[in-house]
Amino acid sequence: MSIADAFGRAADYDRHAAVQRTVAGRLAGRVAALPLAAAPRILEIGCGTGLLGAALVDRLPGARWHMTDLSPAMVERARQRFAGRPDIAFATMDGEAPDIAGRFDLIVSSLAFQWFADLPGAIGRLGKLLAPGGHLVFTTMAAGSFAEWRVAHDGLPCGTPDYPEAGALSAMGLGVTIEALPVRHHDARGFLHAVKAIGAGTPRPGHKPLTPAQLHAVMRRFEEAGSIASYVVATCVLGASGEQARA
Repeated sequence: MSIADAFGRAADYDRHAAVQRTVAGRLAGRVAALPLAAAPRILEIGCGTGLLGAALVDRLPGARWHMTDLSPAMVERARQRFAGRPDIAFATMDGEAPDIAGRFDLIVSSLAFQWFADLPGAIGRLGKLLAPGGHLVFTTMAAGSFAEWRVAHDGLPCGTPDYPEAGALSAMGLGVTIEALPVRHHDARGFLHAVKAIGAGTPRPGHKPLTPAQLHAVMRRFEEAGSIASYVVATCVLGASGEQARA
């Protein structure tokens, strides 16, 4: 299943997106404190159903938004959320290969960049779309995410993707801060359902699914450890000239 399909089929995304909503809210506060141009032109990558927009649009009066997502279904849901807003345009676009004209004072994204196959290349391409004095600000999953689920595999192959280390992100010219957000689920099945509902159930390339007996053993160990799964979130900032912005 492609990433676009995974998110497009996440019909109950908002109901399971508590962490995404928290991360979006904190990112909105960070962005609102930036020294942005008056009436900034803003490009959002991976807008989803509009969680970040809902937390930010009213904090940046006069801004002109371009909300984009790889999933047409998500774009449509964001369009419905912000119906009647002439200051917001919508488009289906692959943020890793942006196809949009103009320069932007702010390019922003919440928990979408972890799906990029070539993160350094994407950052370089997006950086070229920044206006002088502009900022690229995004959150992404980082190394250590879902460590508890990995531990429960006890040597069995785990399909959880490998997320970047903070040092690797810094080496891309980014200012980086890291925060861990542990979430306690009712049980392993609840964890798996929540991950699938937010479109994050796509395994790493080449992963061979566990047998039912193996998966049952992993779920049991996960529950015995408290059914906790931690999101490790990196907030990354890049200035317009490619310099590392202070995080």
